[in-house]
Amino acid sequence: MNKNQLGIFLFVIALIFFFISNPFNLTGNVIGGSIEFDYLFIIGIVFLIASFVAFVSRQSLDAIVIPTGGSYETDMARADEAVKEYYTGKGAKKLIISGGLGGKPVSKSQRADIYRRLREYRIKPSEMGIEGTSRNTLENLLNVLEKLKKKGAKDVGIASNPSHLDRFEDILEQAKKEGIASKDFKIYRLETPESFGDKFYGILSRLFYRYKLSKGLEEAKKRKTPSWFRKLANFGYRLMGRK
Repeated sequence: MNKNQLGIFLFVIALIFFFISNPFNLTGNVIGGSIEFDYLFIIGIVFLIASFVAFVSRQSLDAIVIPTGGSYETDMARADEAVKEYYTGKGAKKLIISGGLGGKPVSKSQRADIYRRLREYRIKPSEMGIEGTSRNTLENLLNVLEKLKKKGAKDVGIASNPSHLDRFEDILEQAKKEGIASKDFKIYRLETPESFGDKFYGILSRLFYRYKLSKGLEEAKKRKTPSWFRKLANFGYRLMGRK
């Protein structure tokens, strides 16, 4: 139950207590000004105050996911945005680094770079998690979903550039259609800066992902990115530049 649902629940309870109480029933010496309120009315006020507190309180995310990217700078930008949200935004129960080793030793991997960045921000190892098998955006989300589903997570932030987050949302939409993700599972966009090159790459990648998803998630897992498409996207990325 999130804070809005809790607030509504408490508010309804308050109304019930107000309804069954009789606050206008005055007893005692009216001339002397002695008034005894129904205790049910007082309980209703307590629940009403509690509902207001629930509505205005900050709700923590169940987790913040940091997917590994295409460069060291990209990884650091995502880590920085995740930590910013962790400390000054909604907060989170866990920071999850998602991505495989890419053929590198653990100490030289992108995961290790992000881990060291988080430690620079004094994030404790106990506050981090690793999803270490993903090789692409599709696997990032599906593997994280599987990991978080066991913990009942519903509100998850993902730190990345806008066009990358668009792909995450497309995958989540398909996962909900297939019953892999619950209908109330929600992604919170923790957006990092995006260059013209990122936008170009993102547009082409999103088109290809929509093609992959058109036959369902299982089929999407089998559809590999053609080398010519990857070369075209990378060429456009370099041509458009990082600014």
